Amino acid sequence: SEIERVSHVSSAIDEDGKTIENTKEEHLGMSGSVKGAKGTLGKMKRLEMEDSIIFWSSVGFFYMVVLYVMWTRIRIPFLLW
Repeated sequence: SEIERVSHVSSAIDEDGKTIENTKEEHLGMSGSVKGAKGTLGKMKRLEMEDSIIFWSSVGFFYMVVLYVMWTRIRIPFLLW
């Protein structure tokens, strides 16, 4: 009975050791993926910032053109400078 209990404990420890070893191998395999994902997220963040700058520059340019057209064609009095 005591020998069986020790045998069960020993086999449980062996199984836990194998599980830990498999987890370690998976973790080591995933580290490259995580680094790649981090780089990709950084690149996406920079592209998002670039898109935002382009968008707001386009909006500003559009309003400047609208004001120019109103100034040259309609001669709005409040734009006299």
